Amino acid sequence: MSKIVTLGVDGHGIAELCWADPDRKVNVFSAEAISEWAAMVEQVAFDPAIRGVLITSGKPSFHAGADLRMVGGFSDMSVEELWTVMARVKDSFYRLETCGKPVAAAINGHCLGGGFEMALSTHARFAVDDPAIKLGLPEAGLGLMPGFGGTQRLTRLAPWRRVTPDMLHGVTYDVSEARSLGLLTDIVPEDALRDVARRWLLDNSAAHQPWMARGYRGPAAPDIEQFFHALNAGLTRDGVADRPEQRLIAEAVYHGLQMPIEPALRLEVRRFVELTRIPSVRQALQARFSGESA
Repeated sequence: MSKIVTLGVDGHGIAELCWADPDRKVNVFSAEAISEWAAMVEQVAFDPAIRGVLITSGKPSFHAGADLRMVGGFSDMSVEELWTVMARVKDSFYRLETCGKPVAAAINGHCLGGGFEMALSTHARFAVDDPAIKLGLPEAGLGLMPGFGGTQRLTRLAPWRRVTPDMLHGVTYDVSEARSLGLLTDIVPEDALRDVARRWLLDNSAAHQPWMARGYRGPAAPDIEQFFHALNAGLTRDGVADRPEQRLIAEAVYHGLQMPIEPALRLEVRRFVELTRIPSVRQALQARFSGESA
């Protein structure tokens, strides 16, 4: 029986996947949580009685991303073991956004790292009107990079020229900034959060990601070339050799924007695994995270 992610279905066929790990202060993707989450995604995707999916949190924050202790162990995993972990989460997000049902996130607090990547895989994101809430991908500030699809979905949902440098520096956004970038569907009072999200699900049965639409076209190749030529020059000047996560984030975005989403997501995982094989990064992971817990 699941204890980290619970499932409830209302009378309208809206399934609520509620993250509420009883053993932690915040919701994280631990090995156990990943297993439960992936199983829940398959359940709601297959059940014909479910018309839509709402992701919520039973904690004061929404989701903090990957369990830091698990991250600390990434450097000890083989390439195959790490790929399996990362791909399971990646695949669950892709399954969710392509299941043929509308999916929304009701964000009641901080939504960071892998938690934000999960939210980006939904079709609509609603957040509480609270200026203290932070959303984003802070991984680069920890010497890491997004690995659950963040480099690909963020740059497809928001202006890619703006958010690519943000990812390189681990920038996070308040709800107003996230809304202006197109990362939030709406900002609502706390007591209306679930109701607004549920109403959206009932009214948008044919929801899909923008990049799944027929005729979707990403940025033009010349624009990408020009932007990344300047970006790489700046990284070289700033000493990118000391920040391999920045180089690999830039590579994932550069190549990924020129691919369909599915191979782009696989590319990101490859870059993430590559990052963890760099000796200096392996040492930093072991020193910084091996004793951490959420």
